[in-house]
Amino acid sequence: MGGCTEWCLLSRKNKMQTNSLLGGIATLALGGVFVGSTIFNIHLRLQGWASAETEAVVLFVIILFYVGAIIGSFIGAVLVDRLEKLALSRFYFVGMGIACILQVIAPTTIIVIGFARIIAGAAFGMAYLIVLVHGGEVLVRELRGVTMAAVNYILFVGILSHGAISPIVLSNYAVQPVRIVGIIGAMCILIAVAIGQFMSFESPVYLVRKNRDIEAIRTLMKLRMETAESSEIRLAFVDIKSMLQEDSYTSRRILADGNWFPLLLTSMGKIAAVLSFNAAVNHVRLTVLDKVFNLEEYSISAVIIGAFRITFGIVFLFTVDKYGRKPQQALSTFLSGTLLLAMGVVYLITEHVYRNAVLAVFLIYDLIACAGVTLVPDIHLSEAFPTTKKHMSIAVVLMVENVAQVIILAIDFWYDYTDPEIYGPVLLACGLPMVMISVFLYQMLPETAKLSLRQTRAVFARNAEVFKSDQKPDCDSVGGRSH
Repeated sequence: MGGCTEWCLLSRKNKMQTNSLLGGIATLALGGVFVGSTIFNIHLRLQGWASAETEAVVLFVIILFYVGAIIGSFIGAVLVDRLEKLALSRFYFVGMGIACILQVIAPTTIIVIGFARIIAGAAFGMAYLIVLVHGGEVLVRELRGVTMAAVNYILFVGILSHGAISPIVLSNYAVQPVRIVGIIGAMCILIAVAIGQFMSFESPVYLVRKNRDIEAIRTLMKLRMETAESSEIRLAFVDIKSMLQEDSYTSRRILADGNWFPLLLTSMGKIAAVLSFNAAVNHVRLTVLDKVFNLEEYSISAVIIGAFRITFGIVFLFTVDKYGRKPQQALSTFLSGTLLLAMGVVYLITEHVYRNAVLAVFLIYDLIACAGVTLVPDIHLSEAFPTTKKHMSIAVVLMVENVAQVIILAIDFWYDYTDPEIYGPVLLACGLPMVMISVFLYQMLPETAKLSLRQTRAVFARNAEVFKSDQKPDCDSVGGRSH
C-alpha cells in the first residue's frame, strides 16, 4: 500500500505535466482510429468508399495516411524548435478536425476520403512527434515511463476502437463506419482543443533554449505545483542548463557525435513493434478467431482482442518505471516473437489446429505483446537523443515505423486470408525477426528508469561523464538568469 500511496501522491503533485500533454494525446487517439481502419480491419472492402474501386486504388488511398504521417512528423521537427507548443497544437487540431468533417460529409467519395486520410496523417505525425518531445522535457523522471507508455496505450485504444466500430456498424449496412468515426472524432477534437488551450504549459527546456530563464523557472513551478522556488526547482533548472550547454557543443547532424547508435536502437524497437502488430498478423488472428467462433456474417474478433488487450495492457503501464524499460521490452519482444514462430510452425505442419489452443495462444500473445514491445519504444524516443538532434531523430524513427507498416500492408493487401496455407509463412516472417531483435536489444539497450533527461541521453550515447560523480549542482550558481 505504501508504494501505491506514494505513487498516487507523486502523480497528483505532478498532474499538470500530464495535463499539458492531454490535447496531443487525444489527437493521437483519433489518429489511432485511422491506423486501425487499415491494419486492424477485415471489413475494408464492405465500406462504401472502397467497394467499387480496384485493389490498387484502395491500397493507394489507405497508404495516404502513412504518407501524411511522415510529412507531418518532419514538419513538426522543423517547427517544434521555432514555435511554442500551444501554437503548434492548433495545426494538428485543425488538421484532424478537417479530416473528421470531410468523413462526415462524404463517407463514400474516394477522393474526399483520400484527402481526409492524408490530412489526418499529417496531423497525427505532427502530434506524435510533439507529444514525444514535449513529454520527455516536462515529465519528472519518476513519471516519464508510465506517462509516455500511456501515450502508446491511448493510441492502441484508438486503433482497437475501429475494430469495434466497423463490425457493429456494418452488421446492418445502414451507416458508413467512416461517418461514425468522423462524428465521434469531431466531438473529441473539440474537447481536445479546450484541454490544449487551458491546460498546456510550454517546455522549460524550450524556454531556457530561448533565453527565457525566469519564465522557465515559473513554468517548472507550475508543472510541479510549487508555490515557491524550492531547491528541487533550482536543481531541475541547473540540470536543464547543463544539458543544453553540453548539447551546444554537438552537431545538428543526426548521424554525428555517435547519434547513429540511439537511432539504431530506437528504430529496431519500433520495427519490432510493427512486426508484432501489423495488417498481416492481425488479419491472420482475426480470421482464425472468426473461424473459432463460427462468425460468418461479421467479425467480433477485433472486439474480443481489443477488450482483452486494453484490460490487461493498463497493468504494464505501471511496471516500466518500477522494474525498468530494458527487461520489459526485451522479454516482451522475445516471448511474443517466439509465440508467432511456434504458431507459424504449427500452421506449416497442419491446417487443423485445436480450437481452444488457438484461442489461448492468440490471447496470451496479446497479453505478452502489450507488456513491452509496443509500450517501451515511445519512452525511449522521448529520452534517447540530445536536444540538438532530438526533433529530426524522432522524425526519422517515426518514418521508419510508417514505412515498415506500408511495406507489410502493401504485401499483405493481396493475400487471400481464407486460405490457411499463408498463415504459417506470415507468422514466421514476423516472429523470427522479433526474436533476433529482442536479443540485440537485450545486449545493447541501456536502462533509463529513474534517470533525468540529461542522464538518459548520456547513457544512450555511452557518455560516462555525466555519471562520474553524483554531486548535486550548486544551486547558488543559478544567479545569472536572463530577464
